[in-house]
Amino acid sequence: MIDGVEVKPAARTDAEVLALTTAQQAELAALYGEDQPIVDLHPDIEFIVLRVDGAAVGCVGLQPISPGLGEIKRMYVEPSSRGWGLSRLLLAEVESLALVQGLTTLRLETGTRQHEAIGLYTRHGYLPTPPYPPFENETVSRCFAKQLG
Repeated sequence: MIDGVEVKPAARTDAEVLALTTAQQAELAALYGEDQPIVDLHPDIEFIVLRVDGAAVGCVGLQPISPGLGEIKRMYVEPSSRGWGLSRLLLAEVESLALVQGLTTLRLETGTRQHEAIGLYTRHGYLPTPPYPPFENETVSRCFAKQLG
């Protein structure tokens, strides 16, 4: 573990969450264009913010979908903090939170140009699944799911 790393829960309206998710959405727009679907976040979404030496450098959201099913949303580590294993830490934290909430399956959507993300998820047991709404007609979308526990 990297010295000075902490993870804390945060509301979706938290300034750090908003800054990180705005940066994530801008990065996706640069990769895929502005016409990609923007999915509204559920009011009950819970975020985890990752800080290094007090600076917020990453986040991940856990959105409830239905009993037993949650979705990973807006997972992001700022570019200057990549390569340290922080995304693995965020993924472990969101999976732990899901289990505490009684969720047995997590799903997510990522894109074909996000090779590092696809590698991360597949290395950690996420399996490809058919696209779910609103991604079923998005040719650049790749969906994955994992049974927890």
